[in-house]
Amino acid sequence: MTREDRQTKQSGMPVAVVTSTIPITIDKFHRELIRQIQAEGYDVCVISSPGPELGRISDEMGVRIRSLPMAREISPIADFVALVKWLGVCLTERPALLVSATPKASLLSQLAGKTTRAQRRLYYMGGLRLEGEQGGKRHLLAAMERLTSWASTEVVANSPSLAVRYAELRLAPPRKLRQTRPGSSHGVDSDHFSPRGPDLELADALGIDRSIPVVGFVGRLTHDKGIDALISAMGLLHEDHIICQLLVVGAQDEPDSAIYLDKLGATGERVVAVGPVSDVRPYFSLMDVHVLPSLREGFPNVVLEASAMGLPTVTTDATGAIDSVRDDETGLIVKANDARGLAEAIKELVRDSERASRYGAAARNRVIADFKPEVVVRTLLAFDDVSVARAGVE
Repeated sequence: MTREDRQTKQSGMPVAVVTSTIPITIDKFHRELIRQIQAEGYDVCVISSPGPELGRISDEMGVRIRSLPMAREISPIADFVALVKWLGVCLTERPALLVSATPKASLLSQLAGKTTRAQRRLYYMGGLRLEGEQGGKRHLLAAMERLTSWASTEVVANSPSLAVRYAELRLAPPRKLRQTRPGSSHGVDSDHFSPRGPDLELADALGIDRSIPVVGFVGRLTHDKGIDALISAMGLLHEDHIICQLLVVGAQDEPDSAIYLDKLGATGERVVAVGPVSDVRPYFSLMDVHVLPSLREGFPNVVLEASAMGLPTVTTDATGAIDSVRDDETGLIVKANDARGLAEAIKELVRDSERASRYGAAARNRVIADFKPEVVVRTLLAFDDVSVARAGVE
């Protein structure tokens, strides 16, 4: 069956709509979710902003697709146009199940789904943007969250601390709020992400000295990832005569990324910065310690990936991040924005390679035991919970 043939709804099958603001989110993280929905007998339609990933999802997973432009940032005119289009989609598709991820796609699709009386409307919540804002924008983002949760029949947080925070802020009624078990939205493929020897050719190409410990950060270079604390911590390590290298992997296209790159280069430590890569595993293989000094998360996928590869992680007690590490077992947890605490934790693991290896092995054992993708996704969709999965129209 060609992609064009597939765009017609399957007769007699209930429709499930899966959406995110940009298609790479679904392509990278939610394939197991689509598989499980298909296994339940749904005709799946994936809806997202335009992108090559949409076609790839259709070709490889046999789903229908719709391209619907959505702005990631607040844009009243564009958002109104997108909402009107969403209403049309829901009237055409008449989904029995609507699963949304990312803030903008969730707001628009859930409002359209409630208006057109879609039976089951599941909002998967992977973090709170409002935690990184203040003043009027924070209040606006909180209002958008409340509107999204009002329109949904279920709000599913991807970590225990995120569910607690959502409840504390009264963003959704308790009867709607639950979480994945034990966390994350899709777990981790521990066969794909598995320990491997260092890629020596890559190390040479990057100018990394394998005789010097490598501390790795994978993610966006931006304020919410705690880069200010990381910069200060690297400076403190230099002052304490702790010799190490910092390997930074990820997008550096945020408004503040260039500033942070310059600041990292001025810490006195050797810093190697690499942009986004299609396969992060060779870069993990060069690291001795993984660090995520984040100020807010949902559940950090990067910690699962690093753990699966046998790396210990130093992270913070911020929402979501705190759930990704078992302190003094799979890594170390420090207070958010505590540069000295971060530096001391990195120093402990850089100086004690045996301890770091022990944490890394425990981290891998944890993800193998607790974060199997098929099990985690089952808790997200809750098909086995009749009281949740078969709830009527709200």
